[in-house]
Amino acid sequence: MPTTVSIVEDNDQLRGTLARVIGRAEGFQCLSQYGTAEAALEALPRERPEVVLMDINLPGMNGVECVRKLKQLVPEAQVMMLTAYEDTENIFASLAAGAAGYMLKRTPRNEILQAIQE
Repeated sequence: MPTTVSIVEDNDQLRGTLARVIGRAEGFQCLSQYGTAEAALEALPRERPEVVLMDINLPGMNGVECVRKLKQLVPEAQVMMLTAYEDTENIFASLAAGAAGYMLKRTPRNEILQAIQE
């Protein structure tokens, strides 16, 4: 069975690119994609993805707070934070909230897929 992945990213272009990369990769299924934390928190408890790619800087509720709430609702989901910058304060807060790790948005596609698999 493929690894199911959901994406929470407010940048439409990046979200679409990630969804295509994941959807085309063998062994992966892009289950869903959301532009806000609020929309993700409403749907992800029903969908129960194995992995969630989460932007840190989202409009409204930020990614760190979303991880904290999501881990209460779907504790088995592994959350991988996506960030444009190596902002240690936000990265540490994300890990403390329950994220499994983080990647820079500029990470090569094959490395993103490898991180999801791990």
